[in-house]
Amino acid sequence: MCVDILQEPALAGRSPGIAAFLEIPKSALVACLDTVAAWTVRSGQRKALRELAQEGRLLADLGLTREQALREAAKRFWRP
Repeated sequence: MCVDILQEPALAGRSPGIAAFLEIPKSALVACLDTVAAWTVRSGQRKALRELAQEGRLLADLGLTREQALREAAKRFWRP
């Protein structure tokens, strides 16, 4: 009951959407943010790999063929 009383003024005047957002468990929000962060990193890595595919010598250092690099770079960011 004390928690409800303390939270009422914080939610007063806000839209119902904000109240629903604030009720999302922290773990779910953290999981969503982690997923978006992973997608961002993966997208950047694939862009770099696409650029790297132009340099055969550098790909050989990684042990990749040009076809392997381009196939990986062509994947959508949400695909592992």
